[in-house]
Amino acid sequence: MSEERAENEVGETITVENGFRLLDQAGAVEGLTVRDDQQPWPWLLDAAGMARRRGRRFRLVDSGRLDAFSLEWLAKTGADLYTADNVRSDAGALVRIRAAGRASGARVMFFLHGPLQAAPREGALSAEMAGELVRGGIDLHISNRGQPRDMAALLDLTASGRAGGAGVVYYHHGPLLKDLADLTEAGAWVHISNAKSDFKMTELPLLRDISHQGHVAGGLVVHVDMDIEPTLLAEIRKSGAHLIFNIPTGGQSPAPSLPWRAFYLDTTFLL
Repeated sequence: MSEERAENEVGETITVENGFRLLDQAGAVEGLTVRDDQQPWPWLLDAAGMARRRGRRFRLVDSGRLDAFSLEWLAKTGADLYTADNVRSDAGALVRIRAAGRASGARVMFFLHGPLQAAPREGALSAEMAGELVRGGIDLHISNRGQPRDMAALLDLTASGRAGGAGVVYYHHGPLLKDLADLTEAGAWVHISNAKSDFKMTELPLLRDISHQGHVAGGLVVHVDMDIEPTLLAEIRKSGAHLIFNIPTGGQSPAPSLPWRAFYLDTTFLL
Protein backbone atom coordinates (compact mmCIF):
# COMPACT_ATOMS: atom_id res chain seq x y z
CA MET A 1 0.00 0.00 0.00
CA SER A 2 1.44 3.37 -0.92
CA GLU A 3 2.06 5.73 1.96
CA GLU A 4 0.20 9.04 1.84
CA ARG A 5 2.34 12.05 2.74
CA ALA A 6 1.67 15.70 3.39
CA GLU A 7 3.20 18.56 5.34
CA ASN A 8 1.61 20.32 8.25
CA GLU A 9 1.85 24.05 8.85
CA VAL A 10 5.24 23.81 10.58
CA GLY A 11 6.76 21.79 7.75
CA GLU A 12 6.70 18.40 9.46
CA THR A 13 5.83 15.34 7.40
CA ILE A 14 2.41 13.82 8.08
CA THR A 15 1.96 10.19 7.05
CA VAL A 16 -0.69 7.55 7.50
CA GLU A 17 1.86 5.62 9.51
CA ASN A 18 2.24 8.55 11.90
CA GLY A 19 -1.53 8.76 12.17
CA PHE A 20 -1.84 5.14 13.26
CA ARG A 21 1.07 5.66 15.65
CA LEU A 22 -0.90 8.52 17.22
CA LEU A 23 -3.90 6.22 17.70
CA ASP A 24 -1.69 3.60 19.36
CA GLN A 25 -0.23 6.19 21.71
CA ALA A 26 -3.64 7.66 22.53
CA GLY A 27 -4.81 4.24 23.69
CA ALA A 28 -1.68 3.41 25.67
CA VAL A 29 -0.21 6.63 27.09
CA GLU A 30 -1.80 8.41 30.03
CA GLY A 31 -2.04 12.15 29.38
CA LEU A 32 -0.80 12.15 25.79
CA THR A 33 -0.09 15.73 24.67
CA VAL A 34 -0.42 16.70 21.00
CA ARG A 35 -0.29 20.10 19.31
CA ASP A 36 -3.21 20.74 16.99
CA ASP A 37 -1.00 21.29 13.93
CA GLN A 38 0.85 17.97 14.26
CA GLN A 39 -1.88 15.88 12.63
CA PRO A 40 -4.95 16.53 10.45
CA TRP A 41 -8.18 17.11 12.36
CA PRO A 42 -9.74 13.68 11.58
CA TRP A 43 -6.71 11.89 13.10
CA LEU A 44 -6.90 14.10 16.19
CA LEU A 45 -10.60 13.34 16.51
CA ASP A 46 -10.02 9.59 16.27
CA ALA A 47 -7.16 9.78 18.76
CA ALA A 48 -9.26 11.71 21.29
CA GLY A 49 -11.98 9.08 20.94
CA MET A 50 -9.47 6.26 21.40
CA ALA A 51 -8.10 7.85 24.58
CA ARG A 52 -11.58 8.31 25.99
CA ARG A 53 -12.54 4.70 25.28
CA ARG A 54 -9.41 3.55 27.13
CA GLY A 55 -10.10 5.85 30.07
CA ARG A 56 -7.09 8.08 29.35
CA ARG A 57 -6.73 11.82 28.90
CA PHE A 58 -5.87 13.40 25.56
CA ARG A 59 -4.35 16.88 25.86
CA LEU A 60 -4.56 19.15 22.83
CA VAL A 61 -2.32 22.22 22.71
CA ASP A 62 -4.02 25.05 20.82
CA SER A 63 -1.86 26.82 18.21
CA GLY A 64 -4.83 28.70 16.73
CA ARG A 65 -4.91 26.52 13.61
CA LEU A 66 -8.37 25.04 14.20
CA ASP A 67 -11.61 26.98 14.30
CA ALA A 68 -13.86 26.93 17.35
CA PHE A 69 -16.34 24.53 15.73
CA SER A 70 -13.59 21.93 15.16
CA LEU A 71 -12.46 22.32 18.77
CA GLU A 72 -16.03 21.78 19.96
CA TRP A 73 -16.06 18.41 18.18
CA LEU A 74 -12.72 17.48 19.71
CA ALA A 75 -13.95 18.44 23.19
CA LYS A 76 -17.14 16.45 22.66
CA THR A 77 -14.99 13.46 21.76
CA GLY A 78 -12.91 13.86 24.92
CA ALA A 79 -9.94 16.14 24.17
CA ASP A 80 -8.78 18.52 26.89
CA LEU A 81 -7.86 21.89 25.36
CA TYR A 82 -4.83 23.88 26.56
CA THR A 83 -5.03 27.39 25.19
CA ALA A 84 -3.99 30.94 26.10
CA ASP A 85 -4.80 34.59 25.49
CA ASN A 86 -2.00 34.92 22.92
CA VAL A 87 -3.73 32.24 20.83
CA ARG A 88 -7.47 32.51 21.47
CA SER A 89 -9.31 35.22 23.39
CA ASP A 90 -12.97 34.80 22.42
CA ALA A 91 -14.48 34.02 25.82
CA GLY A 92 -17.86 33.04 24.38
CA ALA A 93 -16.32 30.53 21.95
CA LEU A 94 -14.21 29.00 24.72
CA VAL A 95 -17.24 28.59 26.97
CA ARG A 96 -19.05 26.81 24.12
CA ILE A 97 -16.06 24.49 23.65
CA ARG A 98 -16.14 23.69 27.37
CA ALA A 99 -19.89 23.06 27.24
CA ALA A 100 -19.43 20.68 24.31
CA GLY A 101 -16.95 18.65 26.36
CA ARG A 102 -18.94 18.34 29.57
CA ALA A 103 -20.51 14.98 28.75
CA SER A 104 -17.12 13.48 27.86
CA GLY A 105 -15.38 14.99 30.88
CA ALA A 106 -13.12 17.18 28.72
CA ARG A 107 -11.74 20.36 30.24
CA VAL A 108 -10.49 23.70 28.89
CA MET A 109 -7.37 25.22 30.49
CA PHE A 110 -6.70 28.88 29.73
CA PHE A 111 -3.37 30.57 30.50
CA LEU A 112 -3.52 34.34 30.85
CA HIS A 113 -0.13 35.80 29.90
CA GLY A 114 -1.21 39.40 29.34
CA PRO A 115 -2.78 42.00 31.57
CA LEU A 116 -6.13 41.59 33.24
CA GLN A 117 -7.87 44.88 32.58
CA ALA A 118 -10.66 46.36 34.65
CA ALA A 119 -12.42 47.36 31.42
CA PRO A 120 -12.38 45.79 27.92
CA ARG A 121 -9.42 46.86 25.80
CA GLU A 122 -8.14 45.57 22.47
CA GLY A 123 -5.47 42.92 22.94
CA ALA A 124 -6.22 42.38 26.63
CA LEU A 125 -8.65 40.29 28.64
CA SER A 126 -11.03 42.21 30.84
CA ALA A 127 -11.96 41.08 34.34
CA GLU A 128 -15.51 40.61 33.09
CA MET A 129 -14.33 38.28 30.31
CA ALA A 130 -12.14 36.32 32.72
CA GLY A 131 -15.15 35.94 35.00
CA GLU A 132 -17.15 34.63 32.06
CA LEU A 133 -14.47 32.00 31.47
CA VAL A 134 -14.37 30.64 35.01
CA ARG A 135 -18.13 30.80 35.46
CA GLY A 136 -18.33 28.75 32.26
CA GLY A 137 -16.17 26.04 33.82
CA ILE A 138 -12.82 26.97 32.26
CA ASP A 139 -9.74 26.61 34.47
CA LEU A 140 -7.70 29.82 34.61
CA HIS A 141 -3.90 29.73 34.96
CA ILE A 142 -2.11 32.99 35.68
CA SER A 143 1.31 34.18 36.86
CA ASN A 144 2.89 37.39 38.09
CA ARG A 145 6.18 36.62 36.37
CA GLY A 146 5.59 39.13 33.58
CA GLN A 147 3.53 41.70 35.46
CA PRO A 148 1.92 42.28 38.86
CA ARG A 149 -1.46 40.74 39.62
CA ASP A 150 -4.25 42.13 41.74
CA MET A 151 -4.98 39.67 44.54
CA ALA A 152 -8.51 40.96 45.05
CA ALA A 153 -9.27 40.22 41.40
CA LEU A 154 -7.78 36.72 41.74
CA LEU A 155 -9.91 36.08 44.81
CA ASP A 156 -13.05 37.14 42.93
CA LEU A 157 -12.15 34.88 40.02
CA THR A 158 -11.48 31.94 42.35
CA ALA A 159 -14.89 32.36 43.99
CA SER A 160 -16.58 32.60 40.59
CA GLY A 161 -14.68 29.54 39.42
CA ARG A 162 -15.84 27.41 42.34
CA ALA A 163 -19.43 28.31 41.49
CA GLY A 164 -18.81 27.30 37.86
CA GLY A 165 -16.85 24.14 38.61
CA ALA A 166 -13.56 25.71 37.47
CA GLY A 167 -10.25 26.24 39.20
CA VAL A 168 -7.69 29.04 39.41
CA VAL A 169 -3.98 28.17 39.42
CA TYR A 170 -1.58 30.96 40.36
CA TYR A 171 2.21 30.84 39.85
CA HIS A 172 3.76 33.31 42.29
CA HIS A 173 7.17 34.94 41.91
CA GLY A 174 8.59 37.11 44.67
CA PRO A 175 8.20 37.40 48.45
CA LEU A 176 5.49 35.44 50.21
CA LEU A 177 2.28 37.38 50.83
CA LYS A 178 -0.47 36.93 53.40
CA ASP A 179 -2.94 37.19 50.52
CA LEU A 180 -1.71 33.81 49.26
CA ALA A 181 -3.35 32.16 52.27
CA ASP A 182 -6.64 33.83 51.35
CA LEU A 183 -6.21 32.55 47.80
CA THR A 184 -5.74 28.90 48.80
CA GLU A 185 -8.58 29.20 51.31
CA ALA A 186 -10.81 30.35 48.46
CA GLY A 187 -9.89 27.19 46.53
CA ALA A 188 -6.97 28.17 44.28
CA TRP A 189 -3.77 26.26 43.69
CA VAL A 190 -0.71 28.39 44.46
CA HIS A 191 2.75 27.47 43.11
CA ILE A 192 5.88 28.97 44.65
CA SER A 193 9.59 28.24 44.23
CA ASN A 194 12.18 28.57 46.96
CA ALA A 195 14.54 29.92 44.29
CA LYS A 196 12.12 32.74 43.43
CA SER A 197 10.56 33.47 46.82
CA ASP A 198 13.65 32.59 48.92
CA PHE A 199 11.60 31.81 52.01
CA LYS A 200 13.29 31.08 55.32
CA MET A 201 12.50 29.56 58.70
CA THR A 202 11.06 32.87 59.91
CA GLU A 203 8.33 32.55 57.27
CA LEU A 204 7.26 29.07 58.32
CA PRO A 205 4.03 30.28 60.04
CA LEU A 206 2.95 31.97 56.80
CA LEU A 207 3.83 28.90 54.75
CA ARG A 208 1.72 26.81 57.13
CA ASP A 209 -1.18 29.20 56.75
CA ILE A 210 -0.99 29.09 52.96
CA SER A 211 -0.85 25.30 52.97
CA HIS A 212 -3.46 24.64 55.66
CA GLN A 213 -5.96 26.99 54.11
CA GLY A 214 -5.78 25.00 50.90
CA HIS A 215 -7.02 21.74 52.40
CA VAL A 216 -10.65 22.51 51.61
CA ALA A 217 -9.92 22.93 47.90
CA GLY A 218 -6.80 23.80 45.99
CA GLY A 219 -3.58 24.03 47.95
CA LEU A 220 0.08 24.99 48.03
CA VAL A 221 2.72 23.59 45.67
CA VAL A 222 6.34 24.23 46.68
CA HIS A 223 8.98 23.82 43.97
CA VAL A 224 12.35 23.02 45.53
CA ASP A 225 14.77 24.52 43.01
CA MET A 226 17.69 25.21 45.36
CA ASP A 227 19.02 23.81 48.62
CA ILE A 228 16.66 24.22 51.52
CA GLU A 229 17.25 23.89 55.25
CA PRO A 230 16.30 20.31 56.25
CA THR A 231 14.28 21.43 59.27
CA LEU A 232 12.30 23.89 57.17
CA LEU A 233 11.76 21.25 54.50
CA ALA A 234 10.42 18.80 57.07
CA GLU A 235 8.03 21.40 58.48
CA ILE A 236 6.74 22.34 55.02
CA ARG A 237 6.10 18.67 54.34
CA LYS A 238 4.18 18.38 57.62
CA SER A 239 2.01 21.34 56.63
CA GLY A 240 0.52 19.31 53.79
CA ALA A 241 2.06 21.24 50.93
CA HIS A 242 2.87 19.39 47.74
CA LEU A 243 6.63 19.30 47.21
CA ILE A 244 8.20 19.07 43.76
CA PHE A 245 11.96 18.47 43.80
CA ASN A 246 13.81 19.87 40.80
CA ILE A 247 17.17 19.15 42.42
CA PRO A 248 18.52 15.88 43.91
CA THR A 249 16.38 15.12 46.93
CA GLY A 250 18.97 13.34 49.05
CA GLY A 251 16.71 10.37 49.61
CA GLN A 252 13.55 12.30 50.40
CA SER A 253 10.34 10.39 49.97
CA PRO A 254 8.25 11.17 46.87
CA ALA A 255 5.87 14.11 47.06
CA PRO A 256 2.13 13.39 46.97
CA SER A 257 0.95 13.31 43.40
CA LEU A 258 -0.65 16.54 42.23
CA PRO A 259 -4.11 16.50 40.68
CA TRP A 260 -3.64 16.92 36.93
CA ARG A 261 -5.66 20.16 36.93
CA ALA A 262 -3.28 21.76 39.44
CA PHE A 263 -0.73 22.69 36.78
CA TYR A 264 -0.61 23.69 33.12
CA LEU A 265 0.88 20.76 31.12
CA ASP A 266 3.97 20.61 33.35
CA THR A 267 5.24 22.02 36.64
CA THR A 268 8.23 23.99 35.35
CA PHE A 269 6.60 27.35 34.68
CA LEU A 270 8.25 28.99 37.67
CA LEU A 271 11.76 28.48 36.30
